[in-house]
Amino acid sequence: MDSKKMIFDTYSKISDLVVEISSLKSLEQVENSIHSIVSRLIDFDEEYFMWPTDDSYEELNNKEVTEEIKDLAAWAAKSLKISIFPLENGENALIIPFSKSQKVFLIYICLTKMEEISNEILVFLNIVSFLIASVIETLQLYEEILEAKNVMEKNRDFLNQILNSMISGLAVYDKKYEKIFFNSNYQKFEQKYGKSLEDYIKNEMINLEIIGEKLTKEYELKGHFLSIDFLKTKDGNYLVIISDITGTKELERLKKLDKMKTEFLSTISHELRTPLAAIKAYSESIVDSLEMLDEETLKDFMETILNEADHLQNLLDEILDFSRLEMKTLNIKKEKFSINELINEVYNAHKNKAKTNGIKMYKVLPKENIIVNLDRTRVKQILSNLIDNAIKYCDKRKDLKFIKITVKDEKDRLLILVEDNGIGIPKEHHEKVFEKFYRVDNSLTYEVSGTGIGLSVVKELVEIQNGKIWLKSVEGKGTRFYIEFKKGM
Repeated sequence: MDSKKMIFDTYSKISDLVVEISSLKSLEQVENSIHSIVSRLIDFDEEYFMWPTDDSYEELNNKEVTEEIKDLAAWAAKSLKISIFPLENGENALIIPFSKSQKVFLIYICLTKMEEISNEILVFLNIVSFLIASVIETLQLYEEILEAKNVMEKNRDFLNQILNSMISGLAVYDKKYEKIFFNSNYQKFEQKYGKSLEDYIKNEMINLEIIGEKLTKEYELKGHFLSIDFLKTKDGNYLVIISDITGTKELERLKKLDKMKTEFLSTISHELRTPLAAIKAYSESIVDSLEMLDEETLKDFMETILNEADHLQNLLDEILDFSRLEMKTLNIKKEKFSINELINEVYNAHKNKAKTNGIKMYKVLPKENIIVNLDRTRVKQILSNLIDNAIKYCDKRKDLKFIKITVKDEKDRLLILVEDNGIGIPKEHHEKVFEKFYRVDNSLTYEVSGTGIGLSVVKELVEIQNGKIWLKSVEGKGTRFYIEFKKGM
């Protein structure tokens, strides 16, 4: 049969060949297609599909292959030509290398009695060779992509396992501050703290401008301390890592508290020893020299002993109150009383001591008598403590020193202000001065005695009566304490 007619009988259009070959989805289908195409063109007895390996060729169907066939495959891989070679057994071998861009994907060899190939069949087989090579290349690429995908999925699963096993929460946000990735712990943080945390994180991301700079913030929410790291990446995304450091903060607090307790014990020992030493010294002087002391000197000695005894009594009362507050055993006894009368009482009790220290005391009271239902003794203790502090921490460098007590009637609430122009409290200490055992240490407070529990007791006494206390202070200018109570009528 004429070879050209044979080809056209098999494929009326070259497009039919392209459609058939391009539809191949596996190497098995490729083998079947090659077998089908070649068998339509020539008769053959045996065929081999030689697959290139690193340094040799393997038959795809595990057929036994002679060295002569292997040598032909090696030659075809170098020449890249479709040829017919005579074999030692008298048969001929049709060799078709399927190659593209000098790369061999498969070598087909079949044993036939045909001695030569017509130009028409040769051209046709070259087209088939290129198309089949393209299909094999595509199949290999697809397998590589699948393998890479499997590796990526395994790596992704492994990475997710690592990220989800993290104690910290981790998330990535895009340029529009929308989450594009987050681990399970980040989701738990969001569920626990809700919109407050979400808004805080978004605001911090908006303010983060420098690419590559790490920003760490501590955020207190619902009694927990969170450490949040922010990082703006080169592509404009944001990496956010949240860690709960409440345990660490609590440990730091306990260590600090333990240190402060130790310092408190040392301080209180000194504070108690000082008045006792004075009482003992003056008492011994009186006993040893009673007949030699004139009346005025004796009176001075007795007043000193009385003052030191009062000081000692105040220290012991403060310690006992602190202990009762710590053990929740302090009882509040509410009664109706005039706040105007109480302020006058406190004012009169402290004005001489203030005057001795060069301090002028003022009081501003409403014209109408204000009646409240609170623990009178404890309110007096609160005010006395604040005034004593104002006297102790007056600014000795100033010529004009004052303490001012103001009472404001605000419908169902009572507001008391205790103001001075003393040394003031540095801003960084404002929140801490109400903590147990805390003292502001600087050059102006170094010589002032104190236990460090006075203001913590004041705060507890205010809050145990459902009140509030806060302060405003400027270092070097003075301090103003605000106390707010419900009248309780």
